[in-house]
Amino acid sequence: MARGDERSRSHPERVGGVVEALLDRLGIRSRVEKAGTAATWAESVGPHIAKVTRAARVRGGTLFVEVENASWLTELNMMRRSLLVRLNENRERGKIDRIVFIQAGGDRKRAATGTRRHRGRSADGEGNEQGRG
Repeated sequence: MARGDERSRSHPERVGGVVEALLDRLGIRSRVEKAGTAATWAESVGPHIAKVTRAARVRGGTLFVEVENASWLTELNMMRRSLLVRLNENRERGKIDRIVFIQAGGDRKRAATGTRRHRGRSADGEGNEQGRG
């Protein structure tokens, strides 16, 4: 048995510590922590807002949230700062810097009717985002 093997058997490490060290070594700890914050979206905003939204993705420090319709998109844009505070409440790490609300593509409606459209693409192929801010 090698000396390193002997040491690890006599001093067990916490799994959480091993995972944290691996995330640090891979350079993805911040992204994983922010994704964890995004996963608490529904819990943070409450059932009324959660019913019409979905945390879609995190890119950098920005959380992109799909919103059911334009009325809610407008309302949530006005609530953006307070929602960001609620989302980051009691967090030391993994904080979201910005929320961008985008109107959902209505995939469920199209699936029921069998219609399709190109999501958020203009004629030149560039993506369009709604709700920047």
